[in-house]
Amino acid sequence: LLLRLSPVDVPRLAGSSIDWKALLFAMSLALLSSIFVGGFNALQVLRRSPRQVLSGSSRGYVGQPRTRLRSSLAVIQIALAVVLVSGAGLMLRTFHNLLSTNTGYHASQVYYGVIVLRPSRYPKFEQQELFFRKLLNELQATPGVEAAAVSTGLPFIGQYYSVNIEARESAADYRGAQLVGDTDSVSPEYLEMMGVKLIAGRLIRETDTANSSKVAVVDQTLANALWPGQSAIGHFLNMDDPAKPVWRQVVGEIAPTRNRSLDAAPRPSIFLPLAQTTGYVNFVVIKMLASTAQVAHLLRSAVASVDADQGVFFVQSFSDLVGGTIAVRRLLFVVLAFFGAAALLLAALGIYGLISFIAASRTREVGIRIALGATRGNIGRLVVAQGIRLTLLGLGGGVLAFALLGRLLSSMLYGTPSFDIPTVVFAAAALGSAAVIAALIPAWRSSRVQPVTALRMD
Repeated sequence: LLLRLSPVDVPRLAGSSIDWKALLFAMSLALLSSIFVGGFNALQVLRRSPRQVLSGSSRGYVGQPRTRLRSSLAVIQIALAVVLVSGAGLMLRTFHNLLSTNTGYHASQVYYGVIVLRPSRYPKFEQQELFFRKLLNELQATPGVEAAAVSTGLPFIGQYYSVNIEARESAADYRGAQLVGDTDSVSPEYLEMMGVKLIAGRLIRETDTANSSKVAVVDQTLANALWPGQSAIGHFLNMDDPAKPVWRQVVGEIAPTRNRSLDAAPRPSIFLPLAQTTGYVNFVVIKMLASTAQVAHLLRSAVASVDADQGVFFVQSFSDLVGGTIAVRRLLFVVLAFFGAAALLLAALGIYGLISFIAASRTREVGIRIALGATRGNIGRLVVAQGIRLTLLGLGGGVLAFALLGRLLSSMLYGTPSFDIPTVVFAAAALGSAAVIAALIPAWRSSRVQPVTALRMD
């Protein structure tokens, strides 16, 4: 399960399996722990004289040191459970926040393939351009393919060029105002396939050739930075050497896009017609209703029809790509949730075992109380109160510990503080409820004790 949920880019994780030596070590450690705890309890009994044992049994007395030790262990269990469950809750909120993040792309049934042309076979840009033009023609003529395009970069993978951008107005005023942004060279239909939201103007067309006017499509982040309060359409910008500027006219403005990561603020982005640049193409994007395996087979066949010696390195859907960006957090959430659930169960069992032990040792006392007029409700509340006291101590310690240790998760969180009060309250409420339910069982048994039976236990 962990391997299936783990990120694909973790080194050597895919080839890992259960290590029997580690498993045997863990089993041995658990066995030694059991022997240690059992031996410790046995020593406590052996150190007491028969008279002390009989006297303690007669009075229903439980040794205070042993009771304090058991109580301390139960409190520690609850505190650890609070830390683990709260951590899992924070990762769940982060996971939800990341999935709810608007990337600026709404690409449905869109797949991409990574193609790296060999420099020895395609040394010139014109040769590379010809290869991808033939490939696009082949793909667009294939039945079932709705659209196909190529690009130099792809969201969340990289290959974006970071450039300094200046507006013609700022250059004319000698203010030297420049903006750092990402640029991506794309063929026509790429932006349509990626589902960007057009705010004004148009997207890249077939008419945007090497011989036509230089144009660019910018996102709203860049437009607001260079021309605040104005429409970006019709303005000119430069990304080249300020001493030898190449002015491009903005013909389209789209909604902000996230190209680096989901948890990073959108960077200013520019999309250029591939025909007007000399960028190195890395990605082929296909839109069609099919599985990833079918798209991979189709793309490899199309590439082979153009160049039988050229391969396709990787094929994946864009939705899987977005999901993969949060794979590390998802894995951490699953691990924390598993250990949190285990800690919750152990804490409930610890409270149950401790309260059962204390209740059993006070059976004679319970019988006397009932004989003196105590109701079953009084007895139940007496026993449950012990469990509630221990639970409150554990919850308080756990909340304090999480306030100190929660900062360790801060680098993995998104959209939530390291000490999120609703999450901690929910974790404390879940653990408190489980502990109280665990204490109700021995409380119910104690309330059913018959006075005569209890007094005869002496």
